[in-house]
Amino acid sequence: MVPTLMTSNGLSAGPQLRLDEPDRGWPTDSVVWVYAITDHLAPSRLAGLTGVGGEAVRPVTEAGLTAVVGTVAAQAFGEQALASLLGGLDNIERVGRAHHRVIAGTAAGGGPVLPLRLATVHPDDDTVRALLAWRRDEFTGMLDRFRNTVEWGVQMYGPAGPADEVERAEDLADAIDAALSDFAVDSRRQPAEDPRLTERPEWMVLNGAYLLRADRAAEFTAAARSLAGERTGLRAEVNGPWPPYSFLDGLEA
Repeated sequence: MVPTLMTSNGLSAGPQLRLDEPDRGWPTDSVVWVYAITDHLAPSRLAGLTGVGGEAVRPVTEAGLTAVVGTVAAQAFGEQALASLLGGLDNIERVGRAHHRVIAGTAAGGGPVLPLRLATVHPDDDTVRALLAWRRDEFTGMLDRFRNTVEWGVQMYGPAGPADEVERAEDLADAIDAALSDFAVDSRRQPAEDPRLTERPEWMVLNGAYLLRADRAAEFTAAARSLAGERTGLRAEVNGPWPPYSFLDGLEA
């Protein structure tokens, strides 16, 4: 399950970092789709990696920062096409998975990564370079915050039974979330998935995201599974590591 890019199968167009620029009404046959920003990227990391349009992705560098981008057809991926491109869960999932694949490939280089929101498009590389220079201090501060960290997600499910059983499961989930948060640099409670959109016989009682130091991941995942345990009656799904999708809220321009 990909944090903040989630549908019922794992993806949605959730909040990630956004790049704004003043004039969005450019006429062009192609646009530059921006996936992520980093300050640590080996050129070989992008070899063979393709984006939402099947395009080869590439680095655009300025002011000590690198944006990972791809050039795509404006007719299919530009602003005028977004309503149809992201219409329906199937389209969001398909585009979201391709978008995430590039972000994950960038993050695999070991440096911090700022994942851009789905469908961040700009007219050309020069615009992207100007944005990197203009917001250099801001982006550098964010990257420093996420250096040597990873995001892990924990979803816990309880019985979809009588109200008192659901309430007990939710109380247990609150206590588990508090315990897991002690491992984390930061944590977030995400909205639970709508049970009407799934075929699960259970009720999601916890949908948590936890930003961890990378060296605590094994300890954290063991604790999450242990805390759920058979005695609680809860079932845990632990997933990660992810780039810090869930921790960029409030950082849009």
